[in-house]
Amino acid sequence: MTKSAKTPAAVVLGEVDLPEGQLLILDPGLGRFWRHDAEPASPRKKDPVAHDLRITGPDAEAAGRAYDREFDPRFLFDRTDPEQAVEHFGQFARKEGFDARAEVLSSRVAHTERARLAVEHGKGLGVVKYNGLWAVAAEGLPRDRGLQVIGVLMPAGEFKGRWRSIDVVVDGEAEAVRSEQVAGVMVEHGQLLFSGLGPLGRFRMWESLDGLADYVFFGKDAPALAKELGASDLGRGTFGWKDLPVEQVGEKATPLQARIEKDGLAVGVDYRPRCNLERLNAQLRESEEDAGTLVLDGARAVGCGNRWGDGIFPVSRHFDAEGRTVRIRVELGTEDRQRLMRRFQLRQRAAIVTRAILDDGEPIRFAERMKPHSAQDSGWAFSAGVEDDAYMDEASNLVVVSLRSLLARCKELDAILDAPVGSVFRREGEGFVPE
Repeated sequence: MTKSAKTPAAVVLGEVDLPEGQLLILDPGLGRFWRHDAEPASPRKKDPVAHDLRITGPDAEAAGRAYDREFDPRFLFDRTDPEQAVEHFGQFARKEGFDARAEVLSSRVAHTERARLAVEHGKGLGVVKYNGLWAVAAEGLPRDRGLQVIGVLMPAGEFKGRWRSIDVVVDGEAEAVRSEQVAGVMVEHGQLLFSGLGPLGRFRMWESLDGLADYVFFGKDAPALAKELGASDLGRGTFGWKDLPVEQVGEKATPLQARIEKDGLAVGVDYRPRCNLERLNAQLRESEEDAGTLVLDGARAVGCGNRWGDGIFPVSRHFDAEGRTVRIRVELGTEDRQRLMRRFQLRQRAAIVTRAILDDGEPIRFAERMKPHSAQDSGWAFSAGVEDDAYMDEASNLVVVSLRSLLARCKELDAILDAPVGSVFRREGEGFVPE
């Protein structure tokens, strides 16, 4: 671990090579949707055919910005309703007084070209849409050396151990005096990949690179099932078979799946072809930093867990006093993200509810947040208002349930759950008001 005044508690996760000076950041678990310079169609056969539209006319860019559907206002990408999109934009432009129209392109715009257009529009940093998802591209970065990718840790406290940010460092000694930010990179698998734009074309997901795959399973019933089927103990609670020829995986998977379904076993399965994604995941499983390196077309790419889960994470570019880029940063532990995480964690915790609500169907009429007794306790207690003191003194009339289950039957609770300890509410109409 290395530390400095400029990047406190920084952990080196690896180095990325950018042979063209272009960086792309995306979720590697979404890598199959990145089609590089091929036809940018979705790899899912069930998805409808999509089209790309260009906004034209004297007021094209101004109209596109006002319409606010894309980072690059000159286009509308991945539209499955092209005629409706043309009409809707036309109505908008006429209403707002713009001389502009949307035209369906005869051929689609490849993802690599979208990256070029995004950084052109964003003057070096831009959001790239690929099959409805978002990546972030940056250009003008060094080509002749690897750039460190570092994780900057959150300070001590409730989020200790999570990343405050992950930075691609261009100049670790320079002081950043200003920054620019774009809306961000979309994450659905809790991971980030930092790659050169060109090398990313060699990334393969779910396509074995050597014809081999692992098939593993895990869960409460996995040890007994492994003994029954002669599967190996692979460590860390997983069992299965490694280095299987891809065409032989079905011989193991079919009877295993049938056994799980027949008896309702508590077992999960994972097919792991020797693709780039699985090679990265194998490194992440063994890494204390939750990081790994791939070599794509001779260039290093760095993948890592983001330690905050899924969402859209802002990406910023930082400059020194001379206007030189000193780092590209994925902003992870922002105040907004911390609030979201607190909300998420709270809703996984327990609350006390009376049986009048749980068993008799009475509505929640009163809510009080007390000091939690443990990390699993939210502190919330809910009653119907029909319970007397004797009822409340009987412990069997009080039940511990998850807040999530209560939200499923009383969605209006969500508006008050973040209130501090000591808060008391009563139902009024369709919501709750302070008591």
